[in-house]
Amino acid sequence: MTDLEDRFLAQIQLLMTASVAAFRSRIESPDDPLELDDMPRFAVGELGVRGLSIPASMLTGLDATALERIRDEADRARCPTLLLFEEAGFDLGTSDSATRAAAIDRIGRLARAASMLGCANLGIGCTGADDETRFDLAAVALREVMQKIDRYDVNLLLGNHPGLTEDPDRLTELIKKVGGFRIGSLPDFRTAHDSGDYAGNLRRLAPYAGTIMATVGAAARGRKPAAASKDKTPFDVAEGLRSVLAVGYQHAISLDHAGGKNAAAAIIAARELLEEGLESHAEGE
Repeated sequence: MTDLEDRFLAQIQLLMTASVAAFRSRIESPDDPLELDDMPRFAVGELGVRGLSIPASMLTGLDATALERIRDEADRARCPTLLLFEEAGFDLGTSDSATRAAAIDRIGRLARAASMLGCANLGIGCTGADDETRFDLAAVALREVMQKIDRYDVNLLLGNHPGLTEDPDRLTELIKKVGGFRIGSLPDFRTAHDSGDYAGNLRRLAPYAGTIMATVGAAARGRKPAAASKDKTPFDVAEGLRSVLAVGYQHAISLDHAGGKNAAAAIIAARELLEEGLESHAEGE
């Protein structure tokens, strides 16, 4: 069996995908030929993954035709865009009704864009301090969001941002309070590691997850990339995989990176570790 066939069999059990954010600097550079709509082919041919996550900020200024072109390229490469995510959080628990209304409207527009890209999932975060009043207001706002985006057949995934949804149990409580089958969680290996309870955080959130992010490399997403010689992931990717498999997780893991020259190498290395972990899991080791 070839290496490609081995990777394909591994991905049947859990889909390996990559975040376009890791290649933002290349896509935005006038000196690099890589374009946003090249990413599906690049992801399959260079990274060895079978799906993409896209940050909403990289779609600024694109019209419907451009979004449909990305989706068409993804279809041709058999590398679908599965997740559109907003890096900045939304203050859905604020007492300012105008701020809540603006956030709900923005999430609705993101859901429309996600649908045009063919994404099954839209990832967002809830910001602000955690107290009961803010928690209840956020739940009400999220129910309105769910009604607004229902027409697009998109699942809403909540990340555990600092504050209101920082604690994984609090996040799952919010998901349950909103209710419905189209809302879930969007964990991140790095966020779980930084919480001080890496495995426990992932085990609590994975049963509700539609996708799990894994921001590998030395720097967190959105930070300055580290030099290749110092670009070491601060957590054990294989341990994170074992944690989510232990609770039956079977969807996608999206590999992300702060970017720079080492992004592709770091994502490939993490993908290989995950595939080795999947093979061990399948063999019962």
